[in-house]
Amino acid sequence: MNAIDYAKQVTELFAVPKTAMRVKKLIEDEHSDADSIASLVKTDPGLSVHILKIANSAIYRFPRKIETLQRAIQVIGTSAVYDYALVFGMTNAFGNDQKEFVDLDKFWEQSVCCALLAKHFASLNGMKDADRVFVSGLLHNVGELVMLKVNPGLAKDCSLFDTKLSPKECQYDILGFTYAEISAALSQQWLLPDSIVSTIAMQHHDDKASDSMEVQIIQLAYSLSIVNTYGHHYNVAEHISPFLYESLNISLDEVEEALDSTNYQVEQVIHLFNPDVFKVA
Repeated sequence: MNAIDYAKQVTELFAVPKTAMRVKKLIEDEHSDADSIASLVKTDPGLSVHILKIANSAIYRFPRKIETLQRAIQVIGTSAVYDYALVFGMTNAFGNDQKEFVDLDKFWEQSVCCALLAKHFASLNGMKDADRVFVSGLLHNVGELVMLKVNPGLAKDCSLFDTKLSPKECQYDILGFTYAEISAALSQQWLLPDSIVSTIAMQHHDDKASDSMEVQIIQLAYSLSIVNTYGHHYNVAEHISPFLYESLNISLDEVEEALDSTNYQVEQVIHLFNPDVFKVA
């Protein structure tokens, strides 16, 4: 099976939530607004709470508490509602039922870390739509959940990387491709914007600086999220190529500052996407 085959197979297991599809139709309707989208989201209490929590989280750092769904949607942007509805549905669908094969806490730590770093670097470079790269970062490794659902044995084999073998190298050795390709294929099937799909697809093409700032950002954010999540295997000095941050006019000191800032935010944000992380056994 190739990456597209895996994405198609899991699409049959996880259908895009109906609320998300209805939200997408409203977003594409030029006559709709935050109020009409809020009215639709309210029909799904779980998603409503999720959107409110996101708007009030460290992701957006709004100075005052947001108490209405309409205001929450204005803060995060109407297009982001569909993205977060997908992630909300995905979280519920995949769950933690196969955690004996893969460390799902690490999966979410890497995903959230990559998303926060991507948004940080996008803002640092003056990118207007920094939230778009946040979504790219959040979904960059969803291919691991796909593999876990379709073939948990292979997912376990792909988790056996170490100091001498990086995660992407391990995936190439086992699968012949990486989770990035599955993630991109699934994002395309979920009708996410082409900019997100292509950015996710290019995250490992880091032998030289990309012409796209979004791709440069996600490549750097991905590499740093691996170092941050698996610090017992990797470190910035040995495993981050300087051109990854130099191409964005970012210094090594700024990289270290970004990691420090992100580590604090990860603790605040991760429970939004992995509620079990703070549950007491």
